[in-house]
Amino acid sequence: MVEKNLSSFDGTKIYYRVEKNKNPHTLVFLHGVGGNWTVWKKELQYFQKRGYSTLVFDLRGHGLSDAPDDLSKYRLYSFSRDLHNILNKEKIDPFTLVGHSLGGGVAINYCMRYKKKLPVSLVLVESSTTFPFKHNRLLNLGTYMTEFLRFVSSHKLTSREHFFHLKDIDLSFTGMKENLKIISHLLHITPIRSVVKALDNLENFVFKNHKRIDLTMKNFPSPILLIAGRLDEVIPPKYVRLVKKLNNNAKYHLFRNAGHKVIMDQADQVSHVIHNFIKESLENAKK
Repeated sequence: MVEKNLSSFDGTKIYYRVEKNKNPHTLVFLHGVGGNWTVWKKELQYFQKRGYSTLVFDLRGHGLSDAPDDLSKYRLYSFSRDLHNILNKEKIDPFTLVGHSLGGGVAINYCMRYKKKLPVSLVLVESSTTFPFKHNRLLNLGTYMTEFLRFVSSHKLTSREHFFHLKDIDLSFTGMKENLKIISHLLHITPIRSVVKALDNLENFVFKNHKRIDLTMKNFPSPILLIAGRLDEVIPPKYVRLVKKLNNNAKYHLFRNAGHKVIMDQADQVSHVIHNFIKESLENAKK
């Protein structure tokens, strides 16, 4: 895979990796809040071996991408505009968007804003069209932990500049084992400011645009695959099924023994489900 950087619309540097293979159909992977591109390592290997082109990037505030201090630069449309700029720069078409958690929200927002360059299919993994947390329960944590996160996120001591060595930390299964001590001690401190800013802006966006979001999913013209984990306590399956209610043509797959990290814990099975969905979608498009 080729490593690249993009100076986005507001000057934020976005880190991404692109692999162009014989099959021009590109799978574009969007990670969730607090993650980075490495959470998709196994899925990338799976699809690259089968000849698909792939694109993956670190959302702003995550991984090797810049982490702006300005709260407004973490609005949902900033993430989707970064995505749009990369797709244009790399001249990627056709493509499938695969978003996990917040990444799914970015994918939905992209489809709301860029209707002239829509994906040929959409995969939402443990994502929803509504905000799944109460304001004082970010990530469904307790009230005390939420207030702690907001307090820590506002103090310079925990900014990523103090933990620069963690910017490129590997979140894949192998990387998790190799870096377990570092991860358990520091990983969740490093991106706290990005996490809190992104989630608070997401909550605000969903509150103000709920009808537009629902209409986008209801009228989405291409195939949709919804994946949920039965044991997911961050975004329980009932929130994923809300999209199914909006678009009855969407396919729904429940992983019965999966929590919120299904893309890492059951990567091969997730890849298989996505691959079957894409093949079926392409076959139906030819009819």
